[in-house]
Amino acid sequence: MMFEQEPGICCEVNGQPHPLAFLDCRELNYGQHSVLPLHPFRLSVPEAALAGLLDEPFNSFVQDCREDDLQYEESDLPALRDAGYPDIMAMLAGHRPLLAEMIDDFMIGDLMCAIGRASGYCRPRARYRGDVEAADGRAYFTVNQVEKIHFAAGQVILEGQGYYGVYVIWLTHGDGRK
Repeated sequence: MMFEQEPGICCEVNGQPHPLAFLDCRELNYGQHSVLPLHPFRLSVPEAALAGLLDEPFNSFVQDCREDDLQYEESDLPALRDAGYPDIMAMLAGHRPLLAEMIDDFMIGDLMCAIGRASGYCRPRARYRGDVEAADGRAYFTVNQVEKIHFAAGQVILEGQGYYGVYVIWLTHGDGRK
């Protein structure tokens, strides 16, 4: 059985439930070699929830692509241009392979952040420069690479490899004094 916090969204790591609020994505060197041990993960998101999670960043990305294509008279994503720059619901209805490619290449971080927020995670706010108490020290499962995205039974399913780690992100450089 998968651990579920946001209705319908489930994540398993090594076949075990994983809390969604503690799911993240490797920002730098995504998809590259990791020195930490990698573990298989499976994330299942209802298609109906995907639009709510990705609407804003997806629409912004598509608009940027449209403007860039007009300005430079060529396209970095000709398949998106040829599809008519559809919104996420139209992508789900008729352009699933392109949507899967876009999630993997451009939107994976946005998706992980949105799932974390929807599952109750709220990053602590700093009270002063170098506030150690507000540093983010939660234990993450960090997605290192998505190897497969597919659609089945009304779900978008992402499978790949990631690693466990505890990260402390210092808000600023400083010694913690006011």
